[in-house]
Amino acid sequence: MTAHETAEAPAELAAAAEELYGLEPGQFTRARNDRAKQARADGDPDLAEAVRALPKPSTAAWLVNMMLRRMGTEIGQALEVGAALRQAQQDLDAARLRALTGQRRRLTSALVRQARTRAAELGTTVSAAVAEQAENTLHAAMTDAGAAAALRTGLLVRALEPGGLGGVDLDGAVAVPGAVELTPREEAAEEPEDGGHLHVVPDTTRAVEEAQEAVDAAEFVAESAERALRRAAEKVQKVEARGLQLRAEIEELRRQIDERETRLHGVEDDLAEADDQRDAAEAGRDEAAAALAAARKKLARLQRR
Repeated sequence: MTAHETAEAPAELAAAAEELYGLEPGQFTRARNDRAKQARADGDPDLAEAVRALPKPSTAAWLVNMMLRRMGTEIGQALEVGAALRQAQQDLDAARLRALTGQRRRLTSALVRQARTRAAELGTTVSAAVAEQAENTLHAAMTDAGAAAALRTGLLVRALEPGGLGGVDLDGAVAVPGAVELTPREEAAEEPEDGGHLHVVPDTTRAVEEAQEAVDAAEFVAESAERALRRAAEKVQKVEARGLQLRAEIEELRRQIDERETRLHGVEDDLAEADDQRDAAEAGRDEAAAALAAARKKLARLQRR
């Protein structure tokens, strides 16, 4: 027995799946394998096999599953708008259909933006492509009752695509197909007691969008300023380091100058002493030359006699 072959979800498998698909993406595989090992150790090899066969959800599926768990009220409101939208289609109410369709677009966009922020807080970055897949999944759930039931399981393994006349393709979309049967389906939309049509949910999403755009713009400016600050700080550090290096080089040059000045003073002292010795030698030479000349004269006189 595997998860995809199960016609009805055993309570144990549904419980295990509910726990696993509530985890963050990086935690799924190890937790699933540990859960399968535990089931085998508990003597339930069929459950172990079924748990191990549970596929890791795509990032978009994880995001939608997370929204169901952490933004349940907002997702419930979105699905209510979807039910009203489908009712308007059945009633061929063009005016209500136009209003609800516009609300659906704005609502799914706002919900996914909020979900991306939640995901970032949990440590998962959601790309624009993944966000688009999540919006498509919400769109599918709001326009197709079967897709809505699949979304309500919180066990999606892949994103959904809005369907045409044939409906949304749900093959392999839910980790435990039988879990859809365990999830309460939406009740048929009832006509209001006042006999009028369903009212469109007050549209505050445009204000939310504008506020979000202002936040995004402010975040962009703040991030740009932060980058500029980091660049300026790095430049200051580099200049300070260069200044310290030059100061060190100047100090070394000063030390060398002092050392050479000291050596110069010693050389000058040696030069003065050498000059004195040279002068004394010159005087001695002159005296010796004079004595030699006198001796030669005396010798010459004696030889003439």
